[in-house]
Amino acid sequence: MNNNIEIYIQALNSANCGIIITDNLQPDNPIVYCNKAFETISGYSHDEIIGHNCRFLQSQDRSQPERQYIKDSIREGKDCKVEIRNYNKKGNLFWNELFISPVKNNDGVITHFIGVQNDITERKKAEHELREEKSSVERKIQERTKELVDNEAFLSSIIQTVRESLLVLDADYRVLSANSHFLSSFKVTHEDTVGKILFELGNHQWDIDTLRELLMKILPTNNPVIDYEVEHDFPHIGKKGYASECLPN
Repeated sequence: MNNNIEIYIQALNSANCGIIITDNLQPDNPIVYCNKAFETISGYSHDEIIGHNCRFLQSQDRSQPERQYIKDSIREGKDCKVEIRNYNKKGNLFWNELFISPVKNNDGVITHFIGVQNDITERKKAEHELREEKSSVERKIQERTKELVDNEAFLSSIIQTVRESLLVLDADYRVLSANSHFLSSFKVTHEDTVGKILFELGNHQWDIDTLRELLMKILPTNNPVIDYEVEHDFPHIGKKGYASECLPN
């Protein structure tokens, strides 16, 4: 029997995770066994650990809700798993992943609890850094989005004040914006214009060979073209000449 106990003790001491056993039949459930890994994790010696309740590892950090969860689980005789802030002998914080399980005798009485502990400080640090990085990226996205919205509002206000017909196109010739003067001059609505391909507006009245040639040649080069005049017979308003200005982004 003694040989078996020695084998068990050797097995527990060879484990990489911290292991403690508490005596539930004694007041305050004191630690009656700890393995070598627990001594290493906590920084305390065997004699400094035995006889104490394991709450001493929380030091003055007593407001953690996990403490109450542990207390309730022990009172109810249930298994529990928590991640809790602990402090080693030098006062340094480490995150402890703690598993607690009750041990019952033949009569069903809980005589002991076994606690298995893993130092997960590095994992917690990595999770924190990931959250910080995510938060930083989200802030930058929000700032950039606000900047773009502000710029768009600013440009839109300028476009609307121009007393000439003005369209803003993207690289696919889709209308991003049309000022009021354009809508009024060509007798079209905002809904019929913005978001549409220039050449498909209305009954394709803007699908003009000279205009298409101009845009397809000039826009990819980012070179400006100013005062390029086009004359066309538009439905509802008749023949109309206009000057085209193509400016790079």
